Parts: sequence; C-alpha cells; structure tokens
Amino acid sequence: MNLTAMGQVQVSVKELLALRLKHWFSATDLEAAGAQAKQRCGSITTISGYTEWLGDTELPVSIGWDWCIGIQLFSRLCEPPAQAAHWLREDLPRTNIQVVDEHGCALAWEDNLRVLATWVDAQAWQGDVAKAVGAN
Repeated sequence: MNLTAMGQVQVSVKELLALRLKHWFSATDLEAAGAQAKQRCGSITTISGYTEWLGDTELPVSIGWDWCIGIQLFSRLCEPPAQAAHWLREDLPRTNIQVVDEHGCALAWEDNLRVLATWVDAQAWQGDVAKAVGAN
C-alpha cells in the first residue's frame, strides 16, 4: 500500500482482496423516509440509504456506497411466485482507494470504481447495514 500526495491509498489487486472492512456508519435517505410517510398502506415503496466502511489497515482507507432494498420474484415448480427482499449496492462507490495494475500503474478512475464496485458486491455488508438502520 502506498499513500499518494492526493490522499489516495494505492493498492494492488492482491492487497485489495486481502483488505478487511469495518462498518463505520449507515443511514437511510431522509427524502425517502419523508415520502414513505405520505404513501398509502400497501403501495410500493423504495427504501434506500448510504453506508461507509473503513479498512483495517495502517493507512486510512475509506469506501462508501448507496444501497437500496429491492424485491426479487422467484418461483418453484407448481407454486405461485414468492417475493424476497434483498439489499443492493446502487451506483459506483466513493473512496480514496486507487487500484494499481501489476506494473504499479493506477487504473483510470472510472475503471478503478468499477473494480471496487465488483469487490463491494462480493462482500457480506448487508447484515451490518440492516442492523445499523434498525431493519433487523
């Protein structure tokens, strides 16, 4: 890991895969919460928010993203479709992590965020966020 003059922490893919995150905070979006109060019972609603995580590292690593709770329909043979709620990352994360390639060159920022988004999606973050916002 390397700290740049811009405050970004450069990590190799190997270092990224070894990085462990600690939940820092999460909250629901206030605009959505206000809109929900105005909706009628039984109507479709969206619950969304944001979360921020810190790396368990010597250098200050931070990554955050927006999330929402979606409904997924699934069906079993000979049964009516059922619904299950699942937590999803929305959009690309915000971070000071800069991934570098095998030659030590920083990825283009958009590519960097896409790699980090894929990495976030592989993490088990949903339970900590649900607990933080009182959803479980």
